[in-house]
Amino acid sequence: MSEFETADIEREASRCVRPPRVAASHVVLECRSHTTLRMGNSTLVLGRVLHAAVDEDHLVDGRPSSESLRPLTRLGGDEWGTLGEVPHLNRIPYEEPGAPDGQP
Repeated sequence: MSEFETADIEREASRCVRPPRVAASHVVLECRSHTTLRMGNSTLVLGRVLHAAVDEDHLVDGRPSSESLRPLTRLGGDEWGTLGEVPHLNRIPYEEPGAPDGQP
């Protein structure tokens, strides 16, 4: 049974993978399966991102805005998660003295 049809969601062709993507999605990650790990009665799926795109309306200074996107995560079973409050902490830029080697 198609989740697209069941949920009445419009789909469109993906750029790099065969399965279609959600047409109205503000963020697209097209992935190829890399590894699956059984964890109890669940499966952790790891993928390699082949294509990523973000709607320009949800970019701030060239980066995706968590506050604007308000992502919803699938935790497992019938459980879902949201970000809640997003604290902003300044990172040490790579170029500055005192930054760990190779760490942004």
